[in-house]
Amino acid sequence: MSPKWPVEFGVGKPWVRHKDGGLEMFYSIRSEEYGYRIGYATSLDGLDWRRQDECAGLDVSETGWDSEMVAFPALCTTPRHTYLFYNGNGIGKTGFGAAKLLAVED
Repeated sequence: MSPKWPVEFGVGKPWVRHKDGGLEMFYSIRSEEYGYRIGYATSLDGLDWRRQDECAGLDVSETGWDSEMVAFPALCTTPRHTYLFYNGNGIGKTGFGAAKLLAVED
């Protein structure tokens, strides 16, 4: 997977799972301009990935503990829902958050 923005210099901490006959991946993106963000990509074979970062479903908040960065996604699937755990400002200095992935169930 190659950089999407000219100021992007890091992609890492991938979380891959099977979905709809293929694979999906959530990962951290690091750039000079935006800091850390969460990205999203899909693949049919695990070799060729299509970046769709706008579909990650989570961005920084206007204010608060995750207003500067969201990073290091981890998925947890329960019988009822799938949650995405992530770190906020300062690489999780004040803790972590959990967001329910709506697209998985809807």
